Amino acid sequence: MKNTFVHFSALSNIQLSLYEEAIHLAFPPITIASAISQKYWSRLETYYPDFQFFLLSKNGDLIGFMNTIPFHFNEELSELSDDGWDWMLTKGILDFENQTSRNYLGGLQVIIRAKYQGQGYSKQILRYAKEVAKTKGLHQLVIPIRPTKKHEHPGMSMTDYMKLENQYGIADPWIRTHVKNGAIIIKVCENSMNVKGDIPFWEGILKHRISASGNYLAEGALSPVSIDIEKNKGEYREANIWLKYNLI
Repeated sequence: MKNTFVHFSALSNIQLSLYEEAIHLAFPPITIASAISQKYWSRLETYYPDFQFFLLSKNGDLIGFMNTIPFHFNEELSELSDDGWDWMLTKGILDFENQTSRNYLGGLQVIIRAKYQGQGYSKQILRYAKEVAKTKGLHQLVIPIRPTKKHEHPGMSMTDYMKLENQYGIADPWIRTHVKNGAIIIKVCENSMNVKGDIPFWEGILKHRISASGNYLAEGALSPVSIDIEKNKGEYREANIWLKYNLI
């Protein structure tokens, strides 16, 4: 028996637990705290179970998965929102609730569980996503990707980070994987994930007291958090990179 793909509604309770665990292991607390994600994620799984793709081993173990969302978009790709991930998740949910026809497939995340990484499974999952998009009559697959090593350069702009190279070519492994798999980079989306909160909220994320305004680094963040003590607020603006996969 070969590895197989199933959709959200077919997951067992054990597989669901592994899915939830993998998300929390893959992302830092600052992204898990996203208000947009907390508001809409359960609706994503309810509205679009057939667009959540899970790769299972021959014995039923969860290898990895991709969460995607269909949405309506009729502009040039260069006009994709600067609000990236937040915008796409919101757009797909509201398009469903407003019964708007959807013509694009958006990739929200691809996660491979640690023990299966480095074996080509992300490419397999991306190929499957493209096939599903074509089968459903969608025009394009677009993804606001979160580069996996950007947190090591939080003070560098995403535009500059994309240009970094090493002996393998593009330095960031996730950008490199997508480009090698046929993706075309569209542009940076500067405010792809936005997290706001008061000072107690940010003290919880940063795990220490905040006594002055300024920029602070959070675990796993791609850029600094801007804190304003006088206004009792802070904001995290995470840049991602819009890219597309042609489905032909």
